[in-house]
Amino acid sequence: MARKKRKIKSYNFLIVPDNKDTTKSFRMSAFSLKILFVVAIILVTVIITAASTYWKVASVALDYSRLKEENFELRNSMKRIENMKSDLSQMQKMNEKIRETLTGYVQVDNKALDDSAAIANLDFEKMAPEKKRTIFNFVPSLIPVDGFITRGYEVEDLSVDPHYGLDIAAAKGTPVRATADGTVIFSGWTLESGYVLIIKHNFGYTSLYKHSQQNLVETMEKVKKGQVIALVGNTGEISSGAHVHFEVWKNGQPLNPLAFVSTTVKN
Repeated sequence: MARKKRKIKSYNFLIVPDNKDTTKSFRMSAFSLKILFVVAIILVTVIITAASTYWKVASVALDYSRLKEENFELRNSMKRIENMKSDLSQMQKMNEKIRETLTGYVQVDNKALDDSAAIANLDFEKMAPEKKRTIFNFVPSLIPVDGFITRGYEVEDLSVDPHYGLDIAAAKGTPVRATADGTVIFSGWTLESGYVLIIKHNFGYTSLYKHSQQNLVETMEKVKKGQVIALVGNTGEISSGAHVHFEVWKNGQPLNPLAFVSTTVKN
């Protein structure tokens, strides 16, 4: 008859130190050892599950942070696009106002110059003194700021982009003055030219002032010749120093401002 295997009820553990001190032993029941083993398995499972859950949560947090940053950049990009659209719209409106206002004729000494060719070819610089006085306050004949011309009127050189006015360098903050009596038809900001002013004068003339540090008059405000309308600045993407870009227009065509102010501006 086969001998029945005896059930193990406990285990003895012997601890032997390296320094040959007295050995130590302890006994643990088989049931307690099983419980300890199960607890260890549960603990390892919990640790693994917690680590996996933490990694998933960390991944979600990283994705959220990345999406939040991308959303912030997208909002900034949309804002820049809206600003560019606004600048473009202002430039278009400014161009339309210029085209609409550059019409009319010049009247001198109660005699109308009915000949359109004569009007287009009017040379203010060669005009008789008494005739100049007749339209003195209504034609852009005053230099807007005391300074030095760094670039002149250039429309005939095909190798460079047309330059429809004068660049007059002056210290930042220097007062810019209206070149004639008129009404402000545009006072605002554009991306390329910074702060811009457009003034409509009598007899179809219009003057433009660009790159100001600050405009001091508002749209539809009436101004007098010599009135301070802005401060010299360096605003706008195409500006490379403190100066005023000054233009004179008539009948939809740019005119050389030197024909009006050449005797009062420094070269």
